[in-house]
Amino acid sequence: MSRYRALLVDDMDQLRQLIRFTLEQSGHFEVVGEASNGREGINAAEALQPDMILLDVSMPVMDGLEALPRIRGVAPHSAVVMLSGFSELRLGAEATAGGAAAYLEKGLAPDALVRRLLDVLGAPAG
Repeated sequence: MSRYRALLVDDMDQLRQLIRFTLEQSGHFEVVGEASNGREGINAAEALQPDMILLDVSMPVMDGLEALPRIRGVAPHSAVVMLSGFSELRLGAEATAGGAAAYLEKGLAPDALVRRLLDVLGAPAG
């Protein structure tokens, strides 16, 4: 089974660690990089060209919605998934209009998160 390369962009260290563990334990993902704000996320996306980028909305320096079009510009083949504590009803349409492949609310169960990310990539969950 091939593993998808993922970049995590979130200002909360503990959350990045939890998501890294969840993705890598699934056997479907390899986390190839992490960033703690939008500006670092843009640089990492350009350097790493991952299959998927999980991008938080609310971060210092540059938020995810501001970074999104720039990330899409430097890593056009990466699927960008917004992962936020804000309601999908509130920001989901804005995120997808900006080029996000999906908008997920934080707090999904680990297996549900992995399934949703595999769906975005068009990959089988089995």
